[in-house]
Amino acid sequence: MPTLQELSDKVDELQTSLDAEQEQIKAAIDALDATIVDLQAQVADGGTSEQRQAIIDKIASIKADLEGTIPDSES
Repeated sequence: MPTLQELSDKVDELQTSLDAEQEQIKAAIDALDATIVDLQAQVADGGTSEQRQAIIDKIASIKADLEGTIPDSES
């Protein structure tokens, strides 16, 4: 049976691993956010207002999905 210190060490390792994974996910989301901003700028330059709105709605949906992927760790 592991000691309490060994269990505590394992929990600390798990937290460190989780923190690293969350940082990687946040970096990926930040990169996707930058792409969204770029796409939004490009949308403003073409098509009808209905076409632009349809694309903006798609982008907003993707952004909402991204924001829901991980909790805000800064809260």
